[in-house]
Amino acid sequence: MSRFAVDPLLGIARAVLYIIMAVIGVATIVVAITVPGTAIFNGPVTAQLTAHGAPAWAVWPLLSLLSVVAGILSMAFMFFRHLKNIVDTVGEGDPFVPVNADRLAAMAWLAVAINVLGLVAAALGGWIAKLVHDVHGSVKIGTDFGGIVLILTLFILARVFRKGAEMREELEGTV
Repeated sequence: MSRFAVDPLLGIARAVLYIIMAVIGVATIVVAITVPGTAIFNGPVTAQLTAHGAPAWAVWPLLSLLSVVAGILSMAFMFFRHLKNIVDTVGEGDPFVPVNADRLAAMAWLAVAINVLGLVAAALGGWIAKLVHDVHGSVKIGTDFGGIVLILTLFILARVFRKGAEMREELEGTV
C-alpha cells in the first residue's frame, strides 16, 4: 500500500510543497538572471527610467531591489525545503528528532530575515516609485502581525520538538 493511501494529507502536503518550491525556484532563477542582465544591459533600462523622469543613476536602486528580491526568494525556498523535510519525517513516523528542532529554528530565523528584507524591498520600491514620478503607485511599509505570530510559533515549536526529542532519548535510555 502506498504512503498516500495510508495518509493522504501528507501526500497532498508533500505535493503542494513541491509545487511551491518549483515556483519559487523558477522565480529565484529568473530574478537572479535579471540582476546581471540589468547591469550588463543597463543602457536600455536607464533609458526607460529617464523616460519616466528618473535620474540615470536610478538603475542602481533598481538593481538593489532585484538583489533583495532574489535573496527573499532564496530564503523562501529554503523555508519550504525545511518544511518538506519535516513533513518527510512525519511520514516516516519519527518527527521528534533533534534535526527537526533545528529545522524549525532555521525556519523561524528565515522568517525573521524575510520580514526584515521585505521592509527593505518596500522602502526601495517606494524610493524607485518616487524617482520615476509614479503617481499611481503606492508602497506601504510596515510589519505583518501574521509574520510575527509565525516567527514566535516556529521558535516555540522548535523548543517543543527539541524537548520531545530529549524526552524520547531519556525514555529510551531507561528501558
